[in-house]
Amino acid sequence: MATSEGTLIARPLFFKSLQRQLELLQRRLRNKKLGSNNRKKLNKKIARLHQKISDTRKDFHFKTAHKICDQGDSIFIEDIDFRTWAKGMFCKHTLDAGFGQFFTILNHVAWKRGKYFGKVNKDGTSQICPNCDAYTGKKTLDVRIHSCPECGYTKNRDVAASEVIRNRGLNAVGQTVLQNAC
Repeated sequence: MATSEGTLIARPLFFKSLQRQLELLQRRLRNKKLGSNNRKKLNKKIARLHQKISDTRKDFHFKTAHKICDQGDSIFIEDIDFRTWAKGMFCKHTLDAGFGQFFTILNHVAWKRGKYFGKVNKDGTSQICPNCDAYTGKKTLDVRIHSCPECGYTKNRDVAASEVIRNRGLNAVGQTVLQNAC
């Protein structure tokens, strides 16, 4: 995640860090007799591990949402359909990050704190220069630096896209870009 102030927040790998342990428990479960007490105990152990993954993810989401709400008075995000992301090549990583849950939590925390929360159009956010609104062309995922040929503006690609999202949100609300928003 990137904010328009330049903050980059990497997502922890909640599921991936405990995936091996979960695989071993589920492999042991396969050999247990149906209805046995040992199978019930192992099912409880697997459920506790899934609950641990879920709890750590939710805790991270709440802490990050509060950190974002501390930065500004308005929060704008891309209006993304995560159901299509969950069917793509990075489906396990998308589901592990819990983007939909994070946006729901962020919306709730912003409402509780009295911050403005809005969604903007996602199309072309990484293809437009936030400084001069020039179209810079489609970039592949391995290109991590945004550089505008028109004005020479150079910045991290994700931060530049978040600045475009901020500009779109502020234009939709009718405020100036000089006001503090994330």
